[in-house]
Amino acid sequence: MMKSNAEFLDAASERECAFYVDYLLKNIRSASLKNLRGNSPTERVNKLNEELDNLIKKNRAPQNFSTQMRSAFKSTQLPSSYFRWLDKKDERLCNWAWCYLKGKTKKTETDLEKDVIKDSELLLLAEKAFNIERENAADRQSDVLTAFYDGEADAQQQQDILDHLKSKWQDIRANEGITHWFEENNPSQWAWAWSYLQNITQRPLEPAWIPSNDSEKKAAVIATIDLSDNVDRKALVIDKMKKAWSQKKFREKSSGKKPYSISMTLNTKQKLNALAEEKGMKINDMVEYLVKNEYKKRNFNE
Repeated sequence: MMKSNAEFLDAASERECAFYVDYLLKNIRSASLKNLRGNSPTERVNKLNEELDNLIKKNRAPQNFSTQMRSAFKSTQLPSSYFRWLDKKDERLCNWAWCYLKGKTKKTETDLEKDVIKDSELLLLAEKAFNIERENAADRQSDVLTAFYDGEADAQQQQDILDHLKSKWQDIRANEGITHWFEENNPSQWAWAWSYLQNITQRPLEPAWIPSNDSEKKAAVIATIDLSDNVDRKALVIDKMKKAWSQKKFREKSSGKKPYSISMTLNTKQKLNALAEEKGMKINDMVEYLVKNEYKKRNFNE
């Protein structure tokens, strides 16, 4: 009779694999260390499952011993209650934590700030947790937890990293210049703000991620600014952005025009760009031109 997948062990880190090997040797006298050696974590986990399977068949280990081992390893992790402050409903916090840890785990030891001792511990988190781009705060929060639990940091190191994150977040959260400026239900403003950041040529801010929709553009602008460690630079960018937006609104009000947000496929956008370039017009003027012409045709036909 074949075992169910739940009875097989899997290890997300070297730390987890080493724990299982040590636990098996300490609790099952018949277990042999030479049968557990391998050149990679994957090979060692396979050897571990083979050894455990043989021990169970010989009645030298309980049928549910793999479940016992998983439970024992889970008890070495930082309790989930310690992560409650990282609320998935707090979009700004989850986005910042995800971006911050993603950037830190992908850097080498020499790239990290030597005067911040906790930064070296950030390398112990699982880098692979951030391999997939996300489109919402809940998924990003889940990735952060995976980085902790599937990494090489033990419970104390996990606690140290969390304390470091909390301390850093307190300073960032206190700066609400950009969050208070954004208008509710104004995707045009959010898209404009994202475009504004992309057009900064002198000392541009590194984008947090490339957003896929207007709602994500708002979140990406906030995260991009939150990630900047230069307080003066951050304040200057926000101030200039606000002034540029105010001037834009004033010009539109003076011309009798208002901003509208429309969705279109990439193919349609490319065609619109081509038409505008052919006519030597701006995109918004091209749209207005097409609408007016179409409306004239309709009146003529009627």
